[in-house]
Amino acid sequence: MSFDTNDVTRRDVMRTAAAGGAIGLAGCMGGNGGNGEDVNPADLEVPPSDLEDNVNVWNWYDGWVDWAVEEFESEYDTSVSTAAYSNPSEWYTQLEAGNEEIDSISATSAWVVRSMNNDFLHPLPAEQMEGWEALNDLARSDAEEYYSADGNIYAIPETIVAHPLTYSTDYFDEDPGSWDVLWESDLEGMVSMQDWGEVACRVAAMYTGQDPNDPDDFDELEEVLIQQKDLNNTYWQDHSTVLQMFENDEIVAAVYTDGRTYDGRFNQGIPLGMSNTQEGFMYTYDTFVIPQGAPNPRAAVAWTDFGSKPANAAQKAPTMGYVAPIDSLEEELSDQLSEEELEFLQWPQTMSDNAMFIEPLSDELREQFDQIWTNVKAA
Repeated sequence: MSFDTNDVTRRDVMRTAAAGGAIGLAGCMGGNGGNGEDVNPADLEVPPSDLEDNVNVWNWYDGWVDWAVEEFESEYDTSVSTAAYSNPSEWYTQLEAGNEEIDSISATSAWVVRSMNNDFLHPLPAEQMEGWEALNDLARSDAEEYYSADGNIYAIPETIVAHPLTYSTDYFDEDPGSWDVLWESDLEGMVSMQDWGEVACRVAAMYTGQDPNDPDDFDELEEVLIQQKDLNNTYWQDHSTVLQMFENDEIVAAVYTDGRTYDGRFNQGIPLGMSNTQEGFMYTYDTFVIPQGAPNPRAAVAWTDFGSKPANAAQKAPTMGYVAPIDSLEEELSDQLSEEELEFLQWPQTMSDNAMFIEPLSDELREQFDQIWTNVKAA
């Protein structure tokens, strides 16, 4: 999935033909009498009893959602309505206006923090949930640091998402292991940076040895990005375009995501690898959250509990190529995936020394990144 930020778009992630209709449908399907505001999800037992008739879910892991809805509805006497969205601002705007429709959201880290800061989320009965206990140490530690307040947990990680250097294994005999690849003059026209100021500036920070969460030399970031500009085949905007360029041998390296790399390699047969860059690479989470005003809070807790259970969370890999941050992932998937696929999915363990969490951007830093990128593209 795409880089985590308050400006993220994922237009090519959710391609359900009924996306617009689903959003409208979710808005029409409230709970039993609209009593959601009287129930605090954190006070419920898990699994809760007396579930509402339906639950309205906004989750952009469409392949997993298709699988999960069928499983959930067979386990609970509750129907699931799903909605697609292309930008988190769509659901966030609803929360700002006073949510009365959405029960559960797949929310990226920056939007979780922003929503928490504005009291838009319910605390969760996390400690009662098997999925919380199943999180690996890294995910639980990050959640406790970034998604908690006043002793409450407001989000449970459902996937860990890396933003690595993806490379062609046909071109490179071994992992290039450095962001230097994107600046190599010999690869002019064969690399691609994402057309996004935050991504480009964070990569430039790692390339120059700065902290990508808190760089201290913005002039240097702009300078090296201008140097890199003409080496690109293009600044990419659409995820599917990247796979097409790799498949057509137009590029040999790009900033991408682990899940898209997995999909290209194992589902589409494109020879791709995920680099363990020595300067580091960034990761974030998509999470389960329950917004204030959820009309079906009991069903929302049941959905969160169901989706975060190890056996169910693990299905993000075979359905979407993304990793649930749980210790038992290999055990859960050993009878579904090949050894090569399982080995790829172990990147949170094998590459942990170089992984850096994408901390939420301050408004000042976001504006600085945007200005740098504007200057680079105009140069």
